[in-house]
Amino acid sequence: MEENHTLEAIEEITSSFENTLIAISSSNALDTLLTANRATTLPRLKLRQLFIALAKARPELLHLRYIDQHGLEQVRVNHSPQNREFYVVLDEQLQDKSQRYYFQEARVLKEGEIWYSHLDLNYENGKLNQPLQPTIRVATPVYVNELFRGIIILNVDAKPLIAALEYSSVFTVTLIDAQGELLSHPDPTKSWSAYFPERGGLTEVYPELISELNPAKMAAKHSYRMDLENSFNNRQGLWVLKQPKPQTLAELYQNSRYAVLTSTLIILLIALPLAWLVAIYPTNLQSRLSNALYALHASRKLLDKHIMSSTTDSNGVITEFSSAAAQAFEVERKTIIGKTHSAIRHPDTSTKVHRELWDSILSGKPWQGELKNQTNSGKTLWIETVITPRKNDQGKICGFTQISHDITLRKAMEALSSTDSLTETHNRRKLDQLLEQQAQRYQRANEDFAIIIIDIDHFKQINDVYGHQAGDKVLVEVASSLKETSRQIDEVGRWGGEEFLVICPLTDLEGAYKLAEKLRAAIATKLFLPDKQITASFGVAQYLSDEATNHFVHRADLALYEAKSQGRNRVIAAPNELSEQVHSKT
Repeated sequence: MEENHTLEAIEEITSSFENTLIAISSSNALDTLLTANRATTLPRLKLRQLFIALAKARPELLHLRYIDQHGLEQVRVNHSPQNREFYVVLDEQLQDKSQRYYFQEARVLKEGEIWYSHLDLNYENGKLNQPLQPTIRVATPVYVNELFRGIIILNVDAKPLIAALEYSSVFTVTLIDAQGELLSHPDPTKSWSAYFPERGGLTEVYPELISELNPAKMAAKHSYRMDLENSFNNRQGLWVLKQPKPQTLAELYQNSRYAVLTSTLIILLIALPLAWLVAIYPTNLQSRLSNALYALHASRKLLDKHIMSSTTDSNGVITEFSSAAAQAFEVERKTIIGKTHSAIRHPDTSTKVHRELWDSILSGKPWQGELKNQTNSGKTLWIETVITPRKNDQGKICGFTQISHDITLRKAMEALSSTDSLTETHNRRKLDQLLEQQAQRYQRANEDFAIIIIDIDHFKQINDVYGHQAGDKVLVEVASSLKETSRQIDEVGRWGGEEFLVICPLTDLEGAYKLAEKLRAAIATKLFLPDKQITASFGVAQYLSDEATNHFVHRADLALYEAKSQGRNRVIAAPNELSEQVHSKT
């Protein structure tokens, strides 16, 4: 039973490494870098941002690197699990890894294959990390049009993996490699014997087992060997030695004495022809009950350790909180029990989502969806969750059970793929998606919506006179002004270059025109540069029935062009059936 749980835990942990590699190798950020004509700053910046997002979401990642086809590091982010800090390695500090074994071994793999290093201790600048840092490297090759373009490699904190291997309620566990070196021992002073020869390996620590490392002889000593090579293929020949804990042997001995005394009494009290029937039945029953209780106990401990779950009473007060949930939210269970989930809710969480959630579960129906939460240290934690009402014998709701899993990494990657890296507003791809969604909503529910296209006036002069860094600063601050001045329901994004787009749901042409005037005034009255006023021109359009979105945007673009031609720093509405109303009121 425990062996199955160990193998499942290994598979879960290694799958998470592999999924991260696949996500990076198939990301837009890497694709942009690989298909660029040259390694320009922006594509590398996007990959760095992706690595930083991963480091934030996955604290067990120590290093994330893209090494090109020549073995040269192009992007590297380092992460310290002790102080939760991460930093981007500067270009001048990036190294040539072409002769390192991990590059040589990973480069010959086929596309989609995963390479694992040996489980070992991490070195920094030629010295062992202190405190000791178990680590494992995981890599995959990158191909473009069947041409090898480098590798993605992760250095991963191996402590969770070792903890999963060591977990046992009845055995002490020693992790050993094919050379007989001890990687992990119940006594930490005997671990990592390959690095500390004075600690001794298998021969010195377990001399009595050297001649008996076969299943039959080990079973006689209540010990057994579990090989890991098939489930953990890193060519290290890893295996674990499991020996019963002293209290386990004591319990077995006590149970044996009890069984002997019971059998003796039965023999004395009942006729011998029936005694074997009476003796065997309780023994089998006890054995089955013991196995069932052990399996239940082991399963509950594994669920508590690996599954984020909680239960509440009918008022939403937390009564149980799993260890996995407490670790994810960085809280102690005793401090969260007795509170409601509002204690971990992110302040940006939509009230509409929570209203829908409570409407569903109070009516007795399960609710499934995504929730934005916040850990005790203030980090954002996105979860995908299912909340199920519990009912008593009378059919009344007496509480709720919630089972969740962490999707912070997925949300970070989604945000990265839909966010303009400079202004941190929606990018063109996301804006196109939002426009299509609004058009579909119009067709279903006849909900009006409009758009505003904004172009910063004389932006080329800003770059020419003040430099591109100043131009970038203006773009960032204009984007900030648009977000601050627009409404909460509006969607702001960078349309391209110095152009921005604002999508205005539930808004007609008149409303969009008034909003555009507010946006224009906010920009015109703010000093973006020390000695130069910045202005912008605006084109406004309202969506028309059955209109293609590209035609819709084109009408707004024509209005913007008209605003430019009329002297800039003004708002022009696109010609449609409502335009005359707007101009007559202004």
